Amino acid sequence: MSKKMQSLHTHTTYVDGKLSVEEMILAAIERGCDSLGFSEHSHVEYDDEFSLSIEMTPKYISELRELKAKYKNEIEIFTGLELDYDTTWKPQEDLEYTLGAVHNLKVKDECGNDKHIAVDSTEGIQRHLVETYFGGDYYSMLEAYFAMVADVIKVTNADIVAHFDLVTKFNTDYGCFDEQHPRYLNAALGAMDEVLKDCKIFEVNTGAMYRCGKVEPYPSKHLLKELKKRGGEVIITADSHDGKSICYAFDEMRELLKSCGYTHQKRLTKNGFIDVEL
Repeated sequence: MSKKMQSLHTHTTYVDGKLSVEEMILAAIERGCDSLGFSEHSHVEYDDEFSLSIEMTPKYISELRELKAKYKNEIEIFTGLELDYDTTWKPQEDLEYTLGAVHNLKVKDECGNDKHIAVDSTEGIQRHLVETYFGGDYYSMLEAYFAMVADVIKVTNADIVAHFDLVTKFNTDYGCFDEQHPRYLNAALGAMDEVLKDCKIFEVNTGAMYRCGKVEPYPSKHLLKELKKRGGEVIITADSHDGKSICYAFDEMRELLKSCGYTHQKRLTKNGFIDVEL
């Protein structure tokens, strides 16, 4: 990392992270990060494993408030949440920013009951989703996913669009579907156009590059170019679940964004988002 950076997508042991809030703060300081935002997964009624409970959310916010004061001379801390599309409850105060995300598709099981299946859990689960509920047609599943992404800001009122094309997580070498296929592009770009009506800031997320060996961030380079054409703005995040991933590949992402025509990214301050040079 050639310069100090901020990352606003950070998870902890409150849900599926590897380190506590304080351990993540110390790791960020060690890595030269001058600002860190925590964005734990918001409460989702059907998901006990990958979302904060209503009871734990105030504790999460309170701990961040205490640690923000404790480390104020070493690093700037921001309190946020990653708001899932299916979030039905969130705190009404104390949040300084939010991410809006789609993780699950709702389908009907053989008894006609609603069932939620994650698009990013494992490649096997994603394949099962496609084969069982979309007749083996990946593009039908992709269209359903991006239809939800199109509405994610209207539903969550979030400040930042999280991992816009998360559904490509396992699509190494286009092994599952072609990201240049007209059906894919129509779905993705249609969702992008809808999202931009309500939110301009898309995160450039390196999480799957760190954890899964993905060669591109979310969104992909092609989609980042399309976002630039449409007047979208970007903020680099790491989607960190451990200390080593904080600000992962940020230098590389700055160069990627420059190659796509961007000159600035957003940065969160006490007074809101500002532009900073890449």
